[in-house]
Amino acid sequence: MSEIRLPSINQILISGRLTADPNLNYTPDGVPVLKFRIASGRVYKDQSGNWKEAVSFIPVVVWREQAERLAETLHKGSAVFVEGRLQSRSWEVEGQRRSIVEITAWRIQNLEKVVVEGKETEEKETEGKETEGEKEVEEISEPEKEQQNDDLPF
Repeated sequence: MSEIRLPSINQILISGRLTADPNLNYTPDGVPVLKFRIASGRVYKDQSGNWKEAVSFIPVVVWREQAERLAETLHKGSAVFVEGRLQSRSWEVEGQRRSIVEITAWRIQNLEKVVVEGKETEEKETEGKETEGEKEVEEISEPEKEQQNDDLPF
């Protein structure tokens, strides 16, 4: 029998809405950590052909600068897209063993529209390890877009 080589993949992509306001805390070393739960649903047909909805409640943990930024903008009901990895941890409380499986997020995109000086815009995505600050999005004006398309050979 040959040996099976499994790839080491632990990546989660999920969208949902916050079930409560996020909770920002700091570790004893002063590292910010933001915790919240999202409700993510799916619609399916049951055996009798009726449409049903199933909702899962998933805990999410965000660390460092991203945690502080998101604590300012997220609130109960905010729609988010989360990218991260599954992580399990366990601890003991009064002699009982407790455990949890949660998403440790490295990228969260706020899907809510934000009103800035009377103009609706999409909330910027925030990235954990990949950026130190918020990413600047460079916008190209319409004439520049047309000029770029003229250079294409098809």
